[in-house]
Amino acid sequence: MAFFDLVSWLILGAVLGVLVAAFWPTRGLTWTRSLGVGMFGAVVGGLIGRTLFTPNPFREIGVLLPTLIVAGLGAVVVVLIDRFQLKNRERPHLT
Repeated sequence: MAFFDLVSWLILGAVLGVLVAAFWPTRGLTWTRSLGVGMFGAVVGGLIGRTLFTPNPFREIGVLLPTLIVAGLGAVVVVLIDRFQLKNRERPHLT
């Protein structure tokens, strides 16, 4: 795995995590928390995308775009999951 792939996943996850936190503000979901959660989701999504779209030794750039798309989806999904967990924590549970 190239260093460029990992750095691009981290940057993409950080940007998308902060954007989700900015557009859908939730109490407890700070920008620093969404930054970390988004980067984690992007790395997991990027690794999944890297295994789904196996690289061809002669065509490395053809794998980059689908892997970035899956990394972006991973970042957004993980930040949304964290957002919904924080939102449900605020609600009182009937027991």
